[in-house]
Amino acid sequence: LTPLPYPRGDGELVTTGVYGIVRHSLYSGLILGTLALSLAQFSLSHLAVALVLAVVLNAKASQEEGWLGDRYPAYAAYRQRVKKLVPWVY
Repeated sequence: LTPLPYPRGDGELVTTGVYGIVRHSLYSGLILGTLALSLAQFSLSHLAVALVLAVVLNAKASQEEGWLGDRYPAYAAYRQRVKKLVPWVY
């Protein structure tokens, strides 16, 4: 995790494996884990943190997608085919 994860100059677009199911798998896992912890703790404060985290990571993913679209021409088609954070939903 980095604050501004620009695509690497020597990188390539990966669309297989977990990235064939969801575009931002690390963010999805962090959000899911935080939500699970809040439910396990029956904690409204933990739930609030999970919701804030989801909003922040969604915004961060949106910023990254602009950079990825600029760097990889095939990203637009990939974006249409694979959901952002929640497989088959969002």
